[in-house]
Amino acid sequence: MKLMKRVGLLLILGLMAAMLIGCAGGSDPADQQSENNNLPQQEETVNPESEAEAIKDTAIYSGRIDNNSVEMFIEDSPVSFQLTEELIETWDSLGFEEGEQLEIQYQERENNRPVLLKAEKA
Repeated sequence: MKLMKRVGLLLILGLMAAMLIGCAGGSDPADQQSENNNLPQQEETVNPESEAEAIKDTAIYSGRIDNNSVEMFIEDSPVSFQLTEELIETWDSLGFEEGEQLEIQYQERENNRPVLLKAEKA
């Protein structure tokens, strides 16, 4: 019985020591900031005026994903689009309903979702 108590006590002390080491091993916030600066930027610049890069297509509106995104079906495949700042502010007032066919313009982006530039009822 004494052996079981000692083993249990040693396990508890070992767990406590591991927790203390884990808590004390955090890095300096300044180090974290410099590490974040070395990461590649995920946001690409979008030039809404660039008609040459814009893709025009017909899509079926599926719905809003969140404040910044909508989902549409293009050729029976779901595509999520990031909205431009202008569309984020005006999307709800455009009055699109689920299942409605839309004429859209968007830009593809490397390693990111396409950006919706324009949408209107077909």
